[in-house]
Amino acid sequence: MKRSVSGHERADVVVVGAGHNGLTAACYLAKAGYDVLVVEASPAIGGMTSTYATIPGAPDHLVNEGAVQASLFRATTIEADLDLARYGFRQIVADPQHLHLGPDGESLAIWRDPVRTADELRRFSKKDAQAWLDMSETLDVMMDAMLAYMASHPTRPSVKEMLKGARNMARHPKTSIALSRYFSVSHAQIIDEAFETPLVRGSLAQMPTFDWMRRDGTAWGMIYVALVHRTNSSRFVGGTGALPSALEACLVAHGGRVRTSAPVEEIVCRNDRVVGVKLCSGEQIQANAVLAACDPKQALDRLLPKGTLPAKLETAAAHIPTTTTGAGHMKVNVALRGQLQLSRHTAWRRDGLDLRKPVTCWHTFEEHVAGWDRAVRGDWPERQPFLSVIPTAIDPTQAPAGQDTLWIWSGVVPNQSREPWESVRDRVGDAILADCADYYDGIEELIIDHTVLTPGDVATRFNVSDGNVYHVDPSLMRFGPLRPAPGLADYASPVHGLFLGGGGMHPSAGICGLPGQLAARTMIGKLRKDRLRRLLPARSAPRSGSSTAVSTPNVTVG
Repeated sequence: MKRSVSGHERADVVVVGAGHNGLTAACYLAKAGYDVLVVEASPAIGGMTSTYATIPGAPDHLVNEGAVQASLFRATTIEADLDLARYGFRQIVADPQHLHLGPDGESLAIWRDPVRTADELRRFSKKDAQAWLDMSETLDVMMDAMLAYMASHPTRPSVKEMLKGARNMARHPKTSIALSRYFSVSHAQIIDEAFETPLVRGSLAQMPTFDWMRRDGTAWGMIYVALVHRTNSSRFVGGTGALPSALEACLVAHGGRVRTSAPVEEIVCRNDRVVGVKLCSGEQIQANAVLAACDPKQALDRLLPKGTLPAKLETAAAHIPTTTTGAGHMKVNVALRGQLQLSRHTAWRRDGLDLRKPVTCWHTFEEHVAGWDRAVRGDWPERQPFLSVIPTAIDPTQAPAGQDTLWIWSGVVPNQSREPWESVRDRVGDAILADCADYYDGIEELIIDHTVLTPGDVATRFNVSDGNVYHVDPSLMRFGPLRPAPGLADYASPVHGLFLGGGGMHPSAGICGLPGQLAARTMIGKLRKDRLRRLLPARSAPRSGSSTAVSTPNVTVG
């Protein structure tokens, strides 16, 4: 532990938040030679990528507390850059990634290869099979451009990569025209226009839903389908918490360190620059720079002292949207004394596909639309849409031999509920489990114990503004150079020495790691420029009595 002369702990860089973005940034910084300290409010690392035994009656069952699978992470260079395999990190890819179940045993698998999905659809509707291929071609063209941009700085993207994506779009002019509708019409309308089969309509209502389905401009969320085609998703051996565990090991190997149970009360500034952080305990940690991997509203509107940002940007930070979609997030974690089966649906398929492995849903398009309509009014859906995963189907290490865990998530619940969350917790949780009983054989007899997290619990457990798992509402006006707000998209904030690198920054939340990676690269570049500027002589000789000192961090580069 490094301490200054005054007795306070100090570091070159303090990273606020030990989720996967904060730890990713910390690893890149430590590899670059900086002394890095990560401070985390919770008693353990991981944030929304945590895997711990949290069900009281089932201490041997591990729970993926937040996310359960990674999509964009597979499109990054992070695993290779940090050599995470050396620290025990392993991914398992599930294909098909999604499975939609019908009430009479029928099902539709969403494969990485769109042709395979179309082949399944053809047994229900030739029209829908062709519509799937047409949609996939259109969205894949958009994904070419988006992947290049996602891996670039939001306000200074790679010209070479962006030109490559633009040239590809130019080769598909009709497709490019079709793309414009995804940015103008609603999620509900784009599905209603193109598809007639209940299974595919329900699946497309569930997979990419980020906002009220009737709102214009929400069809862009269908880009998620192209992401399935491009990278598919993976899950991690040991649960999602295996990623932060590997990152922490990498960080420690490069001289960094992590302190848990260390919530930050304030980002300390002096003379318009960051000089460290103050913990809720009163302890101050000195630093030359701070990288905030918490949500940007928390970093800029609560942790940063008032008056530090320019007035307009301070107002913009206060108005970073976290509740405008009208919906929040809830979760049910279930420990089981046996293994779940879907015998009725397995028998219908007759192809030997293991239906325990994909992300599963069975709610209809109409139920999703109705659920969103009620959620945005502050009411709970009459039938709660959700998706479920059996993590132990792919990775049995997360429960005792022969037993399962069930991960259930819904993003279609009111974030401003008319009824107190505490009064509906058990009712909604019980209704969800009763719904599961229609699809998972004998689940009622297999349940050991379960927990239910309401939107309020999500906010508290993950220390995130308004329980928003995306950190910033996922609207078109909050991506790229507008994320989290105009003037705040650069990972280097307007405050000297303060950088932002959480899931609320470009390109997105989810198990991605790109915000942390890109923020670290930006910080390294800025700090090295500052150091070089401090070492170089002034361009012109100063007048007598004047100072040539440059106000830069006292950064030590290895």
